[in-house]
Amino acid sequence: MCYELDAIAAVIIGGTLLSGGRGTIIGSILGLLIFTVITNLFILNGLNTADQLVAKGAIIVVAVLLQRRSLKTHT
Repeated sequence: MCYELDAIAAVIIGGTLLSGGRGTIIGSILGLLIFTVITNLFILNGLNTADQLVAKGAIIVVAVLLQRRSLKTHT
């Protein structure tokens, strides 16, 4: 398994910015719980490993794009 991808995704979903922002432990834990639920849904639906990695990568990309968009609106 690709635990690094899971860890990065959980932290990003939890609200930590990739551009050097600060995150909270609570946010990271919530991100981990959300990402674990998503992973379990993939497994229950019989998604193979390669498709799971693509979907997780897409989730990371969407989360980063949403973070960038929110940063642009605040400045």
